[in-house]
Amino acid sequence: MTEMITYCGLYCGACPSYQKGTCLGCRSEDRKQNRKSKWGCKIRICCNEEKNLNHCGLCEESPCDLLNKRLINSHKKDPKYNYRHQIPENFRRLLEIDMVKWSKEQEKLWSCPECGSPLVFYNYKCIKCEKIYDPQTN
Repeated sequence: MTEMITYCGLYCGACPSYQKGTCLGCRSEDRKQNRKSKWGCKIRICCNEEKNLNHCGLCEESPCDLLNKRLINSHKKDPKYNYRHQIPENFRRLLEIDMVKWSKEQEKLWSCPECGSPLVFYNYKCIKCEKIYDPQTN
């Protein structure tokens, strides 16, 4: 289940690209089946390739300027990006429990309370029944 955790502290299962099958997740090394933009992600490169960390929450510089600028402090007034503002709490929780337990918590959190199918970032809509539900504010 740890392959569902991004280096920047998000859950791949809630990503629309993951749900559409256009990305296999941040940790996948399959260059044929993943979005090309993933390979140039500066956060992924820093955490995975340069520092060899499981996630940015393990870095002594976290949250760094890059993480703050790209995700945590971006789109502050736009509710469709609420999930980004939860990254510091995600790291706190990841450090409190192990990655497997956190991934299981996220899977449950990002599941539709009506039908159990995945909810996705941005529109917070269930991919099956299309119910809108923001797990971080409900």
